[in-house]
Amino acid sequence: MNVILHPRAAPSDRARIWIGAFDATAAPPLRWFLDSVETVPIALRPLNSVRGHTMFPAGTDLAVTPRAFAGVYEFHGLQPGTKYNIAVHAGGTGATLDVRTLPASVPRLLEDSFNVLLVSCFHRDEDPAGLAGTIVSQLPTHARPHLSLLMGDQVYLDLPTLRNFADNEAWLAEKFERDYATNWRDKPGYAEILDAAPSVSLPDDHEYWNNYPHPSPMVDNSLSAAGRGRWRRPAIAMYEGFQLPYPATIEQPLVLDVSPLSFFFPDMRSARDEGRVWSMHPHGLARMRQWVDDVIARRDFAVFVSGQSLLSPAMGSFGGAVQDYELPNYRDYGDVMRQLARLADAGLPALCLTGDVHWGRVTETRDVRTNHTAIYEIISSPSSLVTTVGADQISAVGAWFSRLFGSPIAWPRHSDPDPPPDFLASDVLAERFRCTMLHGQRGNHVALLRFARSGGALQFSVTYWPITRDSALGRPVGVGPFQLRRT
Repeated sequence: MNVILHPRAAPSDRARIWIGAFDATAAPPLRWFLDSVETVPIALRPLNSVRGHTMFPAGTDLAVTPRAFAGVYEFHGLQPGTKYNIAVHAGGTGATLDVRTLPASVPRLLEDSFNVLLVSCFHRDEDPAGLAGTIVSQLPTHARPHLSLLMGDQVYLDLPTLRNFADNEAWLAEKFERDYATNWRDKPGYAEILDAAPSVSLPDDHEYWNNYPHPSPMVDNSLSAAGRGRWRRPAIAMYEGFQLPYPATIEQPLVLDVSPLSFFFPDMRSARDEGRVWSMHPHGLARMRQWVDDVIARRDFAVFVSGQSLLSPAMGSFGGAVQDYELPNYRDYGDVMRQLARLADAGLPALCLTGDVHWGRVTETRDVRTNHTAIYEIISSPSSLVTTVGADQISAVGAWFSRLFGSPIAWPRHSDPDPPPDFLASDVLAERFRCTMLHGQRGNHVALLRFARSGGALQFSVTYWPITRDSALGRPVGVGPFQLRRT
């Protein structure tokens, strides 16, 4: 049995710890220690098998079947911004982890910064040497994150594309568990990203299948309602075991405050309606209304984190069916955007953070009524570009010819960012919020936001850190600083 700990994001007076026990046949008894003192934490998810009993072949003797167990535990009464050592004894083995609680507030400009790492779209088969984890683990001291946001496609359960997936729930559950275990355990690799700072995860479609919950022509199992159910159940079980940001649920978002920032983490994928009525469960939308009320009352700065961009245009019926429907394809998109517009009405600029699109971009949205900034959107994607059958081969041929004629293409498999729309959600908000692209980033990368208070404003900058061994491409790219000001 192998036991691993990873830090999870929590309010500044506590620490949340994810524990995984791999190759175990039963959940071992746990003894926890906080700075060498035995402690009994609160179990947000007691350690148990990530696969339910129905996700094994008939007749399986679970008493002798090695599998993965996962749990989430919380330690209360801690000091903000303080380092703690957490250890666990689990049967005959154990693990230790140094974790730093989040600060209670963003520091002043001349004192320090509050650093937030943005990561999305990690395809391990394209990073077998674990370069993404190595680069994150070796960020310089001033760029080390206090909080990591994992914004979707932390795994690609539906790959490889041309593989024949058995239409069998037990087979799929075992395959999905192995996919997660590889990313959550391997060092060097994605596990180093999970260790870099307390994290919050959100899912996107590849936590399930391409264009989930809708049928995808690239996933035969998704073409029937019964097949989608047999895939969905183990995929949700794995997401709940490895990623769900407890005490949040799929229906109820997580809210996390580091004054004056208030982060809102809705799951806009897991509970999507197949009729495209909602992307966020109605309970989550109700919670969003309350969150916006709270942010306005406290005069905080809102940070909305999602697996897809709120600035992306709706897909046509063919593109949506073949690729992936965007948030504007769902009927609740207007409700979400009207809630964010309330922040602009209150004179409070907001941030929207996302991944998904396989390029990075910084966009400013200004309110034409007041000429004040309403929203900055920051996109960070991908950390390891997924393989695309056909397109990659065409790109390789184009890159070969470019090198032949002395004009090599940087990141030949990647694309340049799409420009944002002229106006944000014009179907909902008319032409009130004008969009301007401030920066575009090509290639594998992660992004780091650095926040500091400056007078009555909040200053932030964005640094894109390329994931590459090529020194010519690997230099970090800074964007900003920008000011968030209450008006």
